[in-house]
Amino acid sequence: MFKKIARSRLYELVAEEVEKAILDGQYEIGSRLPSEQNLADQFEVSRNVVREALKVLQERGLVQVLDGSGAFVAPPSSGTTTSALGRYIRLIGASTAVDALYETRIALEGFNARLAAQRATPEQIAELEALVERMRTSMSDVDNGEWTSADLEFHLALARATNNPFQPLLLKPLVDQLREVIAKGFANPGATQAGLSAHEKLLACIKNHDPESAYETMVSHLIYSENAVKQSLGEGASAG
Repeated sequence: MFKKIARSRLYELVAEEVEKAILDGQYEIGSRLPSEQNLADQFEVSRNVVREALKVLQERGLVQVLDGSGAFVAPPSSGTTTSALGRYIRLIGASTAVDALYETRIALEGFNARLAAQRATPEQIAELEALVERMRTSMSDVDNGEWTSADLEFHLALARATNNPFQPLLLKPLVDQLREVIAKGFANPGATQAGLSAHEKLLACIKNHDPESAYETMVSHLIYSENAVKQSLGEGASAG
């Protein structure tokens, strides 16, 4: 199946060949790859080169290496992509990129709200209702992080309610990196009440299957949230 590798950085080239075979469907999810020795013989490289190649593939989320059992094709996971986006956002600094992060959130989450109003299942609507209730009951103690957690979980649940798997995958690293600054921005009763009201209105739009109102409500809420965050960072005028 595989042919001899005759170029430098052998482990990367071996990794590329095995990755191509996996993505082309030559190995099914959960199936065992050939042994290290078998792969070494096919590629005509050392077992150390194969071992390094498998480490690369494991970092990419394509294989799982189990001691004593071998390497297996890993099931699809959004974790690798989400982690990579999260590292990039951390690198540029969430608090120094508020404008860019919120511009992206408005584009992504406005669309999420519209789709969720069209596609949300009764079970997904029930999850949104439960999260709004969590926000409501934690308003008296926003400093403990529960309100912010429920707030951001609502946004992720809304993304899942689009029933498009890419929407929550793209949103999660954005809200994870904004978690701390959002908590600061809403750490006062006025901002918290405004945030709760916006989520209650969003929920009503989803339940009423009103995509345009859902879109407008989400965009308005995110603009308010951006101003609140900027105020907490000393970058903007008073939110509200």
